[in-house]
Amino acid sequence: MPENSNLQLLPYPQQVTVSQGQFLIPAKGSIVLAGERNQTALPAARKLQQVTLQAVQLRLSLSVGIRPSTVSAFTFSYNALLAAGAYEIHIDEHGITIAYGSPEGAYYAVGTLKQLLEQYARSIPQLVIRDQPDFAARGLMIDISRNKIPKLETLYRIIDLMSDLKLNQLQLYIEGVPFAYESFPQVWELETPITGEEILLLDAYCRERYIELVPNQNSFGHMEGWLTRPEFNSLAEIPEGFMLPDHMYDSDLYPDGLFMHPGTFDTEDPQVLKLLGTMYDDLLPYFHSQLFNVGCDETYELGLGKSKAKADSAGKGELYLSFLEKIHGLVTERGKTMQFWGDIIIQHPELIPRLPKDIIAMEWGYSAAHPFEADTLKFREAEIPFYVCPGTSSWNSLTGRTDNMLANLRSAAVHGKRNGAIGYLITDWGDFGHWQHLPVSYAGFVYGAALAWNVEGNLEADVAEYLNTSIFHDRSGAIGQLLLDLGNYYTFESGTLRPNDTEMSMLLRSSLDHVHLAEKLTGEQLQQLEHYITGIEAKLEGLALECDDAGLVVEELSNGIHFVKHAVQLTRLKKQMAGATPQIDAALVQELIHDLDLLLHHYRQLWTRRNRLGGLEQSVSKLVRLRGEYVALAAKLSEAEVQG
Repeated sequence: MPENSNLQLLPYPQQVTVSQGQFLIPAKGSIVLAGERNQTALPAARKLQQVTLQAVQLRLSLSVGIRPSTVSAFTFSYNALLAAGAYEIHIDEHGITIAYGSPEGAYYAVGTLKQLLEQYARSIPQLVIRDQPDFAARGLMIDISRNKIPKLETLYRIIDLMSDLKLNQLQLYIEGVPFAYESFPQVWELETPITGEEILLLDAYCRERYIELVPNQNSFGHMEGWLTRPEFNSLAEIPEGFMLPDHMYDSDLYPDGLFMHPGTFDTEDPQVLKLLGTMYDDLLPYFHSQLFNVGCDETYELGLGKSKAKADSAGKGELYLSFLEKIHGLVTERGKTMQFWGDIIIQHPELIPRLPKDIIAMEWGYSAAHPFEADTLKFREAEIPFYVCPGTSSWNSLTGRTDNMLANLRSAAVHGKRNGAIGYLITDWGDFGHWQHLPVSYAGFVYGAALAWNVEGNLEADVAEYLNTSIFHDRSGAIGQLLLDLGNYYTFESGTLRPNDTEMSMLLRSSLDHVHLAEKLTGEQLQQLEHYITGIEAKLEGLALECDDAGLVVEELSNGIHFVKHAVQLTRLKKQMAGATPQIDAALVQELIHDLDLLLHHYRQLWTRRNRLGGLEQSVSKLVRLRGEYVALAAKLSEAEVQG
């Protein structure tokens, strides 16, 4: 922990020195802008006005220039020697001085002062803080493509949280049609996508908080939303779809193999680049950012279909690099700097030095053991700028995977800083229905942001306390640890490594007659898991949240717990079905039908509170299928009883 661990600051600053004594903020003091003609700290000063009003109920006036008649409570002072994003806070008996070298540095200083005011009110300890970020780019990526497209007010809430955490980039991951492409209205006319006009609003909201809204659109693999449509199907590498190779899926979940719809472009069809160019021209004009993340990850079919002969002769890596260079051309023609996911090129390290030098590799990995150290070294040695991109571990988890999340975020930060990453991007995905509710991801947002700002100083950051005090305003002081504990239910499963998944989530997604996974879990493990999760559920009643969405948060956590509890009961049913002579409890089947109806009803209601309606039915489709399988099994059991 930092030397001055009694100060509850997150991200914890690079240097903090506390002295004896306090400074009492005067009731009629002013916020003074001094020492800079252009007043670039004015947005930060106005933010500080809001903070002092909210935290200590003081209405402080703004004053430009130092005058003997002005009582200065806070003074912003420009210092050209400070780096962009850096700031210093000096608090002594005379007042509070904020030195800054850039507007965002002044704004970040206010974020630190906000926490001091919330902790100490008007009487703040005398201290000196010298601070600047370890990573220049500190971002968050939200998946808006897997069914769940947030409402604008939900995105504003996330942006406000990012601002408090000193994050400075936001990406909204796009595949399929969560964006309303004006050239292709037919692809989204039955959906509820984000429009260009809404992007303008989000972009402005971000810029007011020194956050860059970076366009993100997958452009090579993960194109199922387009390539499954008749008018674009011919552009696919394998238009009819394919079976995923055995080593790329979990046979416990897919004992019959995994069929994949066409999702990767035919790299040799000139119409592909034409389509991408039109998509870019529909999307990019709504963003101020000069960056553009084009994805290009998980190109599963590349070299297996139309391009097989070429891949066999030239190599799959050459095929990938060639198309990546073509996309790079489209991006540079539009005046943008290209970001791309690095998972494919890292499999061909000999090709990394041939990447364009103005490209940015996004090194992603979501397990505790992901080789960030080795992978980032390859980009560093090739002089290719790169980000590290860990994840919140929320997806496919129902309520999170806390231990994995903490280790994954930590490893990315440590090795990213050591090997010269220029950015740190926290990713929050929504695979297979996006079943996790937003609060499940907050712990990952908080810990990742703390590490992105100051790696060494935040390795042991008190995430639970920040969740308690700064997000949920919980008078009971319990929700932070409750969320972290809730995300560790997976440690009571079979112990088999399930990358980016939990077994309870997998069981809910699998067909009822696929019992292999259930057989891996013992009755004792299920009992321990159920005891653990119901113990957490009992603590919900003791929470005393004062955030503006308090009731919704508790309902969301209750629903997430309901998912896990239903999965436990489903596992028990599957274990009954797995015997050589199955002994199935008909009453249990009826209970599961009723319980799933309640779960679905509540989930649908909660979905519309934060998210757009489009995508909801697709999100619940596997659960609806499961209900149908329950009903069919109940009918079969009833018929057997009559015949017997």
